[in-house]
Amino acid sequence: MKKAACILCSAFVLIFASACKPKVDLETEKEAIKLVINAETQAWIDKNPEQMKKYYIQDAYQTRLNIQDSIFSIATGWDKRAPAIDTLAKYADWVGVDEFKVQKDFLVIKVKDKTAWAILRETQDMVYNGSPAKAESIINIMLEKQENDWKIACFVKSSI
Repeated sequence: MKKAACILCSAFVLIFASACKPKVDLETEKEAIKLVINAETQAWIDKNPEQMKKYYIQDAYQTRLNIQDSIFSIATGWDKRAPAIDTLAKYADWVGVDEFKVQKDFLVIKVKDKTAWAILRETQDMVYNGSPAKAESIINIMLEKQENDWKIACFVKSSI
């Protein structure tokens, strides 16, 4: 009888322990995702490719899609994305750009276990060669959580 009670008690402990998964604090995860997205943008503004790369998953599926009017470009694989980040940071032409500001309006962030996606509207305001200028985009970013850090898996930017 003691053996049966011990087995039954052990079964309840196992069931209880497996049902007690740590709850994800969605607001904390959403804020962490915003921090990653904003930090990646700041690294781009700072022309710091090594810092930018820290925010990306560096695998064969890493993807960037840019859409502008009816033209698009897509790059898949870290072997293509890493050199593109280096080139962008090296040759970004900030000559004539003053008072550069980026605003992000996060429209939707969904977190599911170790994956997430964010849709945001990005507005870049600046003075270009003495005249006010503005660029607006809708951005969709897919992220994966590796260890305790959110990383960008796919970045889709469409000018509007």
